[in-house]
Amino acid sequence: MADGTTSLAFPISAGDQLAEISWSTIEHVEMQNETFFMENGLMAKDVGREDVHKRRPGVPIILKDELKKGPGDEVRIRLRRQLTNTNRTSTAFGITSMLGAEETLVFMDVSIWLSLLKNSVGHNSPDLNYHRTSIDMEDDSELALKEWMVENYENSMIDAFYDKYPYQTIQDISGATSTPHPREFFASGAENAGAMGPSNILTAAEVLRMRSYFINRKLNPVRAMGKKAGCVLADTFVLNDLRRDDDYKNAQGRGNVRGSGNPLIDGSIGDYNDLYFYEYERMRRKTSGPNAANIGQILLLGADALAVVMGSEPRIVARTETNYGDRWGRAIRQVFGATRCDFQTQDNNTTLNQSSAQWDCWEERDEFAA
Repeated sequence: MADGTTSLAFPISAGDQLAEISWSTIEHVEMQNETFFMENGLMAKDVGREDVHKRRPGVPIILKDELKKGPGDEVRIRLRRQLTNTNRTSTAFGITSMLGAEETLVFMDVSIWLSLLKNSVGHNSPDLNYHRTSIDMEDDSELALKEWMVENYENSMIDAFYDKYPYQTIQDISGATSTPHPREFFASGAENAGAMGPSNILTAAEVLRMRSYFINRKLNPVRAMGKKAGCVLADTFVLNDLRRDDDYKNAQGRGNVRGSGNPLIDGSIGDYNDLYFYEYERMRRKTSGPNAANIGQILLLGADALAVVMGSEPRIVARTETNYGDRWGRAIRQVFGATRCDFQTQDNNTTLNQSSAQWDCWEERDEFAA
């Protein structure tokens, strides 16, 4: 029976209920965040084999994916410490007997807890909904889940930089607790977050301070643009302060290339004082404490700063039907783990982090800040 309340006027208006709708077959997808670590060459297979007397260049994130066929709840990576090379005694050389005065060989390790990274998409009455549309809901759901997984790899890695473990691991594993970075420093030598203010920004002088830490704490360098350097991840607002710094601008104007490749013109930071700066949108501010809203947490990275473990292949799983066909779904899941490389002694009384530091800088965000 026809709907007597709906008329089809001519010419047909845009809002008429009986007006036809034509859908393009091309689908657009919302873009939120860029994938970063793989694209910028900051992630590679773990190789070990450091040379004690040579600072081997590597990448900040080491990947272990050979564990997909092995069981286990936790992965350990070991570190052998050097023997003592200061405060030498007569037992180390000379005529005094070494019997009973041997030096202890010390090993440290870092734990990587494995947890499940997962998400799902659901729909009601798929057979009826499929009849109403030409959209392949099954295919779109699987694509959306794969995009989500890539997005959350990076979020999990950033969690590990700041909190030692990813969010889902801290939720799931009682032994994995959120731990602040053991090497946290404040711009201009401020004592703590409460002492920070608008003068504690990232400047050319602060970059030199970061460089000094990198060299004197013997961080292994990364290889960036064909040279050995440290790596700094910072957000736009922190780097804007460095771009405005007079010493930085003078150095680029006098010592860098002429033309469109100069950072003063193309807007990049690039290599400055043996530190290579990456503008990375996922960097976070502090979430609590004094001045939290204005303190950007940037990362100074050497090689092997973060360990990532793939415990299984990511897989798409269909929902087991229990509701007479009225509920349908797809899920994605993968056994995954990540941790900041804080190597510890057996009693956990000593922490050695020779690969990264957290640098807190004051930042003023503009009206575009999320």
